[in-house]
Amino acid sequence: MELEFYDLFHKWVPLYLRLPVLFLLFFAVLSANGVYVGNSNETANDLGVYPESFSEAYNAIYIGMGLGLIFHIRLKVRFTSKQLLLFGLSMQLLMNIVCATTSNTPFFIASCLILGFAKISALVEVYVIWLFIWSKKFDTTKVYPFVYFTALWGINFVNWFLSMLAYNYNWRYAYIAIIILLLLCLLCAITLIENHPLKKKIPLYQVDLLGLSLLAISMVLLNYAVVNGRVEDWLSSKAIILALFLSLISLLLFIKRQLALKRPLLDLTLFKTATFREGLFYVFILGIFLPGNFQAVFAGGILKYNAPTNMELSLYLLPGILIGCGLCYFWYYYKLDASILIIGGFSAFVIYHIIMYYSFSVTFTKNDFILPTTFKGFGITLMYIAAGLLTTKNLSLDKVVSASGVMILVRSFIGSGFFTGLYSYLLYTQRIRHADYLATGIDSNSLFVRAAGKTLYQNIQEQAILTASKEITGMIIIAGIFLLVCLLIRYFIKLIKGLLIA
Repeated sequence: MELEFYDLFHKWVPLYLRLPVLFLLFFAVLSANGVYVGNSNETANDLGVYPESFSEAYNAIYIGMGLGLIFHIRLKVRFTSKQLLLFGLSMQLLMNIVCATTSNTPFFIASCLILGFAKISALVEVYVIWLFIWSKKFDTTKVYPFVYFTALWGINFVNWFLSMLAYNYNWRYAYIAIIILLLLCLLCAITLIENHPLKKKIPLYQVDLLGLSLLAISMVLLNYAVVNGRVEDWLSSKAIILALFLSLISLLLFIKRQLALKRPLLDLTLFKTATFREGLFYVFILGIFLPGNFQAVFAGGILKYNAPTNMELSLYLLPGILIGCGLCYFWYYYKLDASILIIGGFSAFVIYHIIMYYSFSVTFTKNDFILPTTFKGFGITLMYIAAGLLTTKNLSLDKVVSASGVMILVRSFIGSGFFTGLYSYLLYTQRIRHADYLATGIDSNSLFVRAAGKTLYQNIQEQAILTASKEITGMIIIAGIFLLVCLLIRYFIKLIKGLLIA
């Protein structure tokens, strides 16, 4: 299957206009998500629904993106770059309008799934041009630092900005801002992008739509189970058990179908590649360290930060992201061992959790978040770039696209979604356990307790949250140290073998 690549712009568009428009398109496509972390609580409170629905919608975006990447290779040989770009931007615009106006949460989640799927059509087209700008030989090690700087910086900045709009005005104002941004991008795409006709169009026949549907059903059901586990008490709920069972059946049917088809949607021989399996393992266990449950609960429940202030803490990731992207660029430029980057990424996460472990107290200030959050931003960047490049290493272009889709599903949904749900459940149950324990030591008939009343109850709840957060963070630190020891042993064995062979 031969892919055709053309410059996006008309020849009359000057260079000084092309680069800003490309950056605007890239920033908008990456940032326009349909659900925004900073204003999801405001939206849930206004609509009178569980916030878990918006966590489910957020995961649905990445499910859609993963599925979109797996499927995109078939669209690329049928439609032109301009058509794909306009389709992606138009669907992002439409789905943001739907999300801004609907109060039906299943419809909201479905819209986010469609948005994520369609987003890939625009994202890949802009990404290819940036790849060519950074490397004439299409060397992804050159473009990845730029991609993840734009993605991580853009998403965190947009979440903070939209949380300000939601808090000061209304959560729908956030969608108005995104809709204006997307309309501007559509205007640029219509006027500046040339519609290069394909030399050889391959019709959309023998496309495995059934396989795509089976994988989508499996991921959506798994999403429901992992997000709503805390609300429905996991396996105590018949709905959760049924969702997990049907998810597994759908996945097995998908695998069986891919093995039987002559032209499968996903080439499962990918899993025979050692670097692909290793990369997927790293992005999955990244979910152990990535969720921000503890920091969010600590900042909101203990320090009483409002939503914009809470999201402002995410901006402290930016120095770490910048340092990490710069380091990765030069690291790959000089062709140094990527294993060190992975060890460095996990080390940064362990340092972040150690600092937070010793900082859980009511005296913690906003400025105290700067150092640990910088380490976290550094770790995120190193892991996203190093593990991402490892996952797609030595693969052909069509397999790179499919491998990236699987990686997004594992990294941004299966890994982080599962551990986020698990940590939410553990925080909830451990907080209750510690609150009960603290309450048993109080004499409810004493004059002091009756006088303290609400203040004492609040102090018990805060101490229970702090103790539960510290307990689970300690477990994460132990897991992180164990992982680092294993990685270091593996690295030194590899080093010794290399020296012996030399």
